Amino acid sequence: MLKPPFDDLMDRTQKVLLVGFQDQDNLGLRYLMSAVNASGHQARIMSYDSDPDKILARIRRDRPDVIGFSLIFQYMAPDFARVIESLRKNGVTAHITMGGHYPSFEFEEILKRIPGLDSVVRFDGEHTLVRILNCLAEGSEWRNIDGIAFHGPDHEIQSTPLATPEAGLDNLPWPDRKSIDYEGHPMPTASVLGSRGCPWDCSFCSIRPFYEAQGGRLRRLRSPRAVVDEMIDLHRSRGVPIFLFQDDDFLAGGLGAKRWARQIADLIVEEGLADQVAFKISCRSDEIRHDLLRQLMEGGLTHVYMGVEAGTEQGLLNMNKRLKPEAHLKAGRILKELGLSFDFGFMLMEPYSTFSTIRGNIDFLEEFIGDGWSVAPFCRMLPYAGTPIKAKLEAEGRMRGSPFEPDYKFLDPKLDLFYDWMVRTFYRRNFTSQGLCHILRGMLFEAHLRLPGRNQVSPAQQAYIHHLTAVCNRIACYTLRSALDHVQATPLAKLQESPGYLDGLTAHEQQQEERLTSEISQYYEWVHQDFSPIPGPVGGGFDKTWTFNSGDREAAGIEAA
Repeated sequence: MLKPPFDDLMDRTQKVLLVGFQDQDNLGLRYLMSAVNASGHQARIMSYDSDPDKILARIRRDRPDVIGFSLIFQYMAPDFARVIESLRKNGVTAHITMGGHYPSFEFEEILKRIPGLDSVVRFDGEHTLVRILNCLAEGSEWRNIDGIAFHGPDHEIQSTPLATPEAGLDNLPWPDRKSIDYEGHPMPTASVLGSRGCPWDCSFCSIRPFYEAQGGRLRRLRSPRAVVDEMIDLHRSRGVPIFLFQDDDFLAGGLGAKRWARQIADLIVEEGLADQVAFKISCRSDEIRHDLLRQLMEGGLTHVYMGVEAGTEQGLLNMNKRLKPEAHLKAGRILKELGLSFDFGFMLMEPYSTFSTIRGNIDFLEEFIGDGWSVAPFCRMLPYAGTPIKAKLEAEGRMRGSPFEPDYKFLDPKLDLFYDWMVRTFYRRNFTSQGLCHILRGMLFEAHLRLPGRNQVSPAQQAYIHHLTAVCNRIACYTLRSALDHVQATPLAKLQESPGYLDGLTAHEQQQEERLTSEISQYYEWVHQDFSPIPGPVGGGFDKTWTFNSGDREAAGIEAA
C-alpha cells in the first residue's frame, strides 16, 4: 500500500490537480487519485477542457503544487500543448506532468513539443507520481526517480529506467469515486477494472507493447474477491446496478483466465446480487463459449463487446488477429442464441486494403449483423504510437502527417478518394452522439438489459428496434458497396472531376438516416412514455469519449467504431 513518507507530512502535503477526460469514470485518473490520497497527499480531479481559461480558473482556486494531465488520445496532443502553453504564459508555476500511452512511448516528442511540461510519467503511474510528490514535499531531487522523462540542465531530454510495475493489483487502493454523482442518475453505471494488460499482439494495438515494456506478466489479475467486493460496495453504498468491465480482454489468458472470470460470476451469485446487478465485458470472438457465457450470465452478464476488426481472412492476417471470419460468425450466433446484446469494433479499411478486402468486409457485415442484432460500425486503422503497424509503415516509408497526427496513404490512390468520401458520408452516423450508431447502441443495450425489474422493453418493442437496426445496417452496406463499385470502375481523373454520383450516394445515405432517426424517436416515445433516459454504457456520447482528427477524420480511439 502507498503510505505517507514521513510523520510530519501534513506540513508538507502536496496538492495535485488531475486533468483528463472523464467519460466512463476514467479509472486511470481515479486510481492515481486514490494512490495520491492514500500516500498522505491531496488529489482533486477535473475534466479536460480545450478552453485554458477554465483550467486556469480551477488552478487559481485550488492552488495545486502539481498538475497532472492524462493524454488518452494521441491526436489530442496539439490541443494539450496549446493549453499547457497558455497556463505557463498566465503565470502557472506548478510542476506540470503528463501520462498515458502516447507520452509513455513518445516522451521525447512530447517534451520537445510541449516545453511547458516538467516531466512525463511513463507507463503505470501510481507509484511514480507518489514518489514525485514525496520528493517535492521533501525538497529532494525528483529527477532520479525511475519511470520518468524530463528536460535536463541543458534542455536535453533525459529519461530514467522504467519503474517496476505493481505485480499485486490488490495492493492498490480502489479508484477514488467520491466526486462521481452516481446517486443523481436514474440508472447509475460504473466502470470496474479486474485486470491490466493483454497477451495478444494485434498489429493496430498498443496495449501489449505498453505492458510488455515494463516487464512482468502481460496480463495481471486482481483477485475475484477484491473485484466483487468493489462491486458490492458500489451497489450497496452508491446504488449502482450496472457495471462496465474496462479490461482490455476479460477472458484472455487461457484456462486460468476463464476460471478467474467464472469465479467472479460465482461470487456475485453467492453474495445474492445476481438478480440485482448486470455487467458488460470485452473479449475476442474466439473466446466466446456457450457454457462459459451461461455461467457469466448467472452472475449478471448482459452485454459483450468484441474486437472483430475485419471480416476477411486477408484483413485478419494483416491485423495479426490469429483467427478467421468464421470465429466471428460463430460468436455472433452464440450471443444471439443466448439473447445477449453485443457491440464490436470494425475497421473497414487498413493500410493494405484492396477493393476485394473492402468488398469482403461489407459482405461480412451483412452476414454478421444484417439481422439488426447489433449496429454496423466501421472506420479505418490508425497507426498509433507503440503499435506494430506504425513500425511497419515507418519501415516501408509510408508514414505521413506529423508525430502527433500520424497518417498514411492507401496503396491504391482510388482508395484514398473512397476513404475521404466514406468519412464525409458517415461522419455523423458513426462518430457523433447524434448519429445512429450511438443511438442504436443504447437502444439495443436497453432492449436486452438483463436486470430484473428494470427492463420495460416488450418482445414486440425488442423486435422493432432490431428491425430498425437491420434497415440502418443494410442501407449503409448498400451505400458503401455502390460507392466502392463506382470508384473501382471509374478512372481516378474522372472521379475527381465529376463527383456527382458519389455526392448523390452521400445525400441518399443521409436522407435515409434522417428518416430512421425520426422512426427511432417514435420508438423511444413508445418505450419511454415518461421520457426517462436510456440506461447503459452510452452516457456521455462519442463527442466526449472520442476525439477527432482535423479534416473530419474518424475518431482517434482504437475502438472508436
